[in-house]
Amino acid sequence: LANWSKDQKEVLRRFKYHSFAPEFHESGWEEIIAGKCIDLDIVHTIIVTCRAVEKHTVTIGEVEICFGTEVATVKIATESEWITAWRRAARALRFAFPHRTAELDAYFEYICSMFAQSAKAAHGQVILFDKAVRNRVGSSRRYELCDFDAFQDI
Repeated sequence: LANWSKDQKEVLRRFKYHSFAPEFHESGWEEIIAGKCIDLDIVHTIIVTCRAVEKHTVTIGEVEICFGTEVATVKIATESEWITAWRRAARALRFAFPHRTAELDAYFEYICSMFAQSAKAAHGQVILFDKAVRNRVGSSRRYELCDFDAFQDI
């Protein structure tokens, strides 16, 4: 990530046009390159609506202009929706960080076991837990997704 921060636009261009890059939306690649948490609700929205949810920002001097296609975000509500969105995001993450494959696989199994151990009525809580974990990991370089003990307070 340190090397990527020097020229994020060039890294984005290389990812988007790499012949083996998985299909993924531009703002998702930008989140990966910046080391941020991927918004799985956006991934889910793109899957179910077949429309891109893209926001672009241009800075001119001191002014920042945001524009893009406005599509209402469809929130993930079920285990199968989470799994579908996670798999799409994980493919992009594996492409960018092949050394994190074991971590991504372990986290997927961890969340799937939480779904399996919960009644369907509680699946919304598992989805909220997942968001909280990924936000914690994305906002700090101290944690990985497989640091399960670090998430006991969530």
